[in-house]
Amino acid sequence: MPVGAKKRVSLPSLSVEQEQQFTYYWYAAKQAIEQERYPDALVLLEFCRLIKPNDGQTLTFLAIMYEAIGQQERAMETYRLAFEADPRDQWKRYYYALREQRTPEAYKEAARVIEKAYSSTKGLSTKGQGTKGLSTKGQGTKDEELLEQLRRTYLQNGQWKKSLAVQDEIDALRGVDAYSAANRCYAYRIGGKDKKAMAALDSYLETDPTNIQILVMRMEIMENSRVPQAELYALYERILELDPGNLLVLNNYAYHLATHKGDLQRAERMSAVTIREEPDNPVYLDTYGWVLHQQGQDELALFYLRRAQQNLQAGSGTLLRIEIKKHIEAILNHPKK
Repeated sequence: MPVGAKKRVSLPSLSVEQEQQFTYYWYAAKQAIEQERYPDALVLLEFCRLIKPNDGQTLTFLAIMYEAIGQQERAMETYRLAFEADPRDQWKRYYYALREQRTPEAYKEAARVIEKAYSSTKGLSTKGQGTKGLSTKGQGTKDEELLEQLRRTYLQNGQWKKSLAVQDEIDALRGVDAYSAANRCYAYRIGGKDKKAMAALDSYLETDPTNIQILVMRMEIMENSRVPQAELYALYERILELDPGNLLVLNNYAYHLATHKGDLQRAERMSAVTIREEPDNPVYLDTYGWVLHQQGQDELALFYLRRAQQNLQAGSGTLLRIEIKKHIEAILNHPKK
């Protein structure tokens, strides 16, 4: 036995009669659930629980029934018991119910749940399975959904190295794709490793050089790095060649031209496309207003910048609010002659 492992307490084996009783009550409970007779299903599942008190699947269905009749606290406790009885196969309901509570304590417990569920799969195969048909009890394979939630949990907690290790397992399960490259990029960026993030994207682009999502992610890294302007502009042009109507790229390219003494006429044309498509988008309105200011059209620029300010939503980022305000103040204090 491994050091620190707990000895599993063996339960008394059931008699043939008890097994038959369990099967009967379970079958009847499932029928009651299908017919939405939840109180009846609850009674039948309680009988199942008396026969097999630590059956994870029974406990999960009991918790679902408690939810159906509005007993939320009892449902959560029963989800927890189901998970503790069978962490490998009964983690989902408890994990997602915790996430829905959106409290620090619930998030902490959700992290514990997903890690314990993952630990229960140690030593299981990650090969020979596609993306379908996973998480079947007794299957002997790792659950892709479990791995994905574990990766996200690590990333949300800033544990980017652990998230990368889990991504390795996901890739072994389903192969490397654009989603994998994007996940690696996010993880490296959280860890402050922009060069490695770029390398992860470039590695994928070797096999899929026209993937817009990955090219845009590469663009975003370059915009925040000290790369030669010609390289950044070449990437803008490459993406627009593949996707001429990409609003994000049109906006960013236009803004970069306006703030780096570039071709203002082209900047205006590109920015105009974005506000025609999304006339209430404060980011695009801000860019268009700033391009107009650089052309000396301050009155029109203020019109669009104030519209951008008015269209800010409650969830809009602080940096965007500051940027728009700064642009308005710059025009008022230093108008173009």
